[in-house]
Amino acid sequence: MDAEFILNSFQMNRLADALTFIGCIIAIWLALRTANMTGENPSSNLFTKILSTVFGLSIVAGSFQAFAIAANNWVMTARRITEMGVENAPDPIGAQGFLDFVGTTEPVGMPDTIGLIFLVTVAIMIIGLIWIPRK
Repeated sequence: MDAEFILNSFQMNRLADALTFIGCIIAIWLALRTANMTGENPSSNLFTKILSTVFGLSIVAGSFQAFAIAANNWVMTARRITEMGVENAPDPIGAQGFLDFVGTTEPVGMPDTIGLIFLVTVAIMIIGLIWIPRK
């Protein structure tokens, strides 16, 4: 593999990750809207609340998976640069900076810390909107 192929592949994957992120944000918005409507509706029964909770948390789980896949794009690109050899890159200093930024060449099973904080916050918001009584 040459450096141009590695970088083109990385950029194409970033485009796919960006589109997936937009889809996640729209789905999260829908989950929060559903949770809010379920929590505000005085006629929501236990089944409706459980269904809304499962819906919202499944969107959070899907977003978790999408964020982890996006993180692995960075990791796998770092691995390919390492396999190719930093000295063989068109910009060895930039390639080493990329490797230092990513920090690992082993696949990850979860998003980074900021992504985790975001998803935990969304999950708490969904559960809170559905289950915490309103005044």
